[in-house]
Amino acid sequence: MTKICTVLITLLGFTVVNAQDFKKVQGFNHIESVVSDGEFLYVADIGLTLKPFDKDGDGKIIQLDKDGKVVNPYFIRETLNAPKGLAIEENTLFVNDIDKLLAFDLKTGNKLYEIDFSAQTYFLNDIAIWDKNTLYVSATDTNKIYKVNLTTKTFEPYTIDKEIPGTNGLYVDKSASRLYVNGFGTNGNSNGLVGYVDLKTNKFNQITPIEGYYDGIYVYDGMLYFTNWMDFEKKGIVATMSLSDNKLSVVKIPELISGPADFTVFRNRLVIPGMMDGTLNFITLKKETLYIH
Repeated sequence: MTKICTVLITLLGFTVVNAQDFKKVQGFNHIESVVSDGEFLYVADIGLTLKPFDKDGDGKIIQLDKDGKVVNPYFIRETLNAPKGLAIEENTLFVNDIDKLLAFDLKTGNKLYEIDFSAQTYFLNDIAIWDKNTLYVSATDTNKIYKVNLTTKTFEPYTIDKEIPGTNGLYVDKSASRLYVNGFGTNGNSNGLVGYVDLKTNKFNQITPIEGYYDGIYVYDGMLYFTNWMDFEKKGIVATMSLSDNKLSVVKIPELISGPADFTVFRNRLVIPGMMDGTLNFITLKKETLYIH
């Protein structure tokens, strides 16, 4: 594992891309998640200090334009503590905030309803939408995935055949009936896994033996993208796997990312939070990657 990480960092250290391929927007506190409605970007900022479990009331959802310029610094007026995973379905913005799943009207920012998970978890993380009635949420502290019924406002544990240490990123691929999932690891260890759950059999398929501090995950244009913090310093990478031949690679970027968290793809660009240094990183997608397998 150590050798693989060293090789990745070394390779990236020698990578050079044109300036227009990479853009960094600074000035945020600690962004954990970013999502788009096709016109604007919305980011979940945990607050002034990186305390993802504290109910301190200083979290916020910020609305940005396509290039990361702030449009509305307080898009949600509801008091938030440490908002993390975001997802949009039609005109509803879903937000995970410690132990609650919150739903807001995307046009007004007004709260529609909430679902309380406090008896089950204190670390709701990512959100993946199946349809207008069903979504999945991850609970990093309990290594679980919950299936949520939005019609009845209820949820139940989604049981799979293998536990994912520090269950974190989620992404639904409807066409393949897959729920892609990764883990951040447990007890400070980089023992997180990455793979997908076959939603027909509920079986987990690990796609690489490489363990890590995995966070965001996304499928776009035949590629699976997933972030690995590597360490709690500025060492984070964006890894990829081709869904046609399972080849692993690393996205070329001019500098490593400090805590690459839950990201999105917007207008052919990866938009990745640097959670630890308050940045938002825009990376233009090109078929230029460094293969490690």
